[in-house]
Amino acid sequence: MARSAVTVDINDPYEITPTMWDLFTPTPTSAITPPQFLARTYQAGDWRKYQIDRKAYNTTVSVGKISSICFVHMADREATDMVISSPGLEHYCLSLVERGQGLLHQPNRSEPTELTAGEGAIFRTTLRTDGGSSKINVWIPAWLVHRQAAVMLEDHNIESMEFDAIIHNSDGLGASLRRLTEALFTELTHSDSLLSTEIGAAPAQELFLQAIVMAAVRHHSNGLRCPNKPAAPGTVKRAEEYIRSKADEVLTVENIAAAAGCSVRALQVAFRRFRGTSPMEALRRIRLEQAYQIIMGSDGSLSVSEVAAKYGFTNAGRFANLYRRTFGEYPSESLRDGNSRGMNGRGKHPF
Repeated sequence: MARSAVTVDINDPYEITPTMWDLFTPTPTSAITPPQFLARTYQAGDWRKYQIDRKAYNTTVSVGKISSICFVHMADREATDMVISSPGLEHYCLSLVERGQGLLHQPNRSEPTELTAGEGAIFRTTLRTDGGSSKINVWIPAWLVHRQAAVMLEDHNIESMEFDAIIHNSDGLGASLRRLTEALFTELTHSDSLLSTEIGAAPAQELFLQAIVMAAVRHHSNGLRCPNKPAAPGTVKRAEEYIRSKADEVLTVENIAAAAGCSVRALQVAFRRFRGTSPMEALRRIRLEQAYQIIMGSDGSLSVSEVAAKYGFTNAGRFANLYRRTFGEYPSESLRDGNSRGMNGRGKHPF
């Protein structure tokens, strides 16, 4: 579900990350800051000016959340760098520049890319914005983007793709993405928003992810619109619906094929062609996703081992490693964040 936006003023760019952590993650978990969170730092763009007059630096930050996606509005008084260092983040950042300019440093380019008001980018690197600038940053778990792209593009190499892209917001899909982003963030500023309910948050997140994929993966745009591209057959969709509804039960490939109305061989061929995987691998992925949702929404009544057992993972160590490889953190870390939200309505935000 969504969380209404909260606004704070921060007078030192080097305090943005720890302030956000302290504000949204209560003790005692605040004493255990995940490496991924610390991989993102904010720095003064002009070190000499910062040394002379630190009070000149001020950033107004407003943060809201829809499910696993965080919306952050930032207004910088002075030039500020957002730096992603090792071990990096398992998130993409969509940054839409409202006012001022930005320089995006990408590892595959020798020179930074300039972003002006009305432009944006999806990236996992470093962005500098000048004084007096404002922007909306949206932090999206990479696995969510990859999953949505797999559904829309039916590309079995989705997870090896990079979604870094410059977004032109003057017209077309870029403009639509900007309008949608601004509308969602504006809605998050209201405590009585429909987004605060699961029935409102789920379709909003799905629509946003669809807009991200269509605006960012421009080299796949023909695939998105081509009327002759074969869609996944009903057997695959029926199988996936059945798996999602029965993920916490004992399932065999024969059960899934019967529910889909086809033979085991036909189901395996269809999954390999249209999903780039097997039915049982799809079952494991869906079980991991459902386990993730339960752990992130936990009120402390379930342990990681109980959730793992619920979805058929009998080896706790293997479950933890699969979970980390998929979501970028161990289930115990997600559980701490889920417990924090249950006690205080606050959880981890990748600001």
